[in-house]
Amino acid sequence: MNSLIWLNAIFIVLLTLFIGKYGLRYLKKLQLGQTVRSDGPTTHYVKSGTPTFGGLFFLIPLMLSAIVLPLINRNWISYSAIILLMLLFGLIGFLDDYIKVKVTKDGLSVIQKTIGLIIICVLFAIWLLWFSDFEPFIYIPFVNRQVIIVGNWKYLYLIFIVLYLFFMSNAVNITDGLDGLASSLMIISALSLGLSIYVVYRSNAAINPMIGACLAIAAGSAGFLVYNFYPAKVFMGDTGSQALGAGFGAIALVVGMPWLMLITGLIYIVEALSTMLQVLYFKATGGKRLFKMAPLHHHFELKGWHEKKIVTNFVLAGLICGILGVLIVI
Repeated sequence: MNSLIWLNAIFIVLLTLFIGKYGLRYLKKLQLGQTVRSDGPTTHYVKSGTPTFGGLFFLIPLMLSAIVLPLINRNWISYSAIILLMLLFGLIGFLDDYIKVKVTKDGLSVIQKTIGLIIICVLFAIWLLWFSDFEPFIYIPFVNRQVIIVGNWKYLYLIFIVLYLFFMSNAVNITDGLDGLASSLMIISALSLGLSIYVVYRSNAAINPMIGACLAIAAGSAGFLVYNFYPAKVFMGDTGSQALGAGFGAIALVVGMPWLMLITGLIYIVEALSTMLQVLYFKATGGKRLFKMAPLHHHFELKGWHEKKIVTNFVLAGLICGILGVLIVI
């Protein structure tokens, strides 16, 4: 792999650690602490006041790399497009976090947030389908074929891209409910996706920026985890989780493997589906609950599992999913 990929990852993890060291003090000084939801597990009340906005720790290094890398190699423009998408999703998350901390704990309304995210998804889809340096395609495993998306199919695929990115971003956001859970899982997921891309496209140098994006996300998550493992000193907030989900999903789209999220990203999908099923079951049964609490990690908390035990088991499950995702493309 290109040495630029590794140098960029090292830069991001080191700068994330550096920003985290001083940024944490600044967040505390500004008293930008998170208010724990009253409808969450009672064991989380002790987390109230823990600084949020920690997603900025890794988004800033990612932004800097997205500015510099295309100046070194024009092929990395696609990398910058992924990071720009993450920054825009992070901006919506930042506004939501800021309102929760400074205005009302409810944050942005569902409609406000949805409209903002959908607009960003549409813009990314338009870039990918009509303005990127390559034709959009779907990679078919086992037969090693690429199905190019052309003509009117692009409009149908645009709808899929929008729904897909919106879902993946919110799925990672929903997963970010325990100390170190989302950041740990994202390290594994991003590295697994990067390895899967390398296995399929190792002879195609043009795909290196997408491998670089995977390692960059993993590096930023690793640097952030130093401050986020139990007991967390800082939360990434929607600022970070919305961005991570969008970037992770977008990379899979660019390399033609959105279906791989059903394997590599299975934990996020299960977490999101558990929330959706809880709501549907609650309404259909007139108030009964399918789980003790949703998303799924809270269900295990109310069953008496310690937070660290849940994170450990989810990470192990994520590792298995990551390995299966790589094996499916070999």
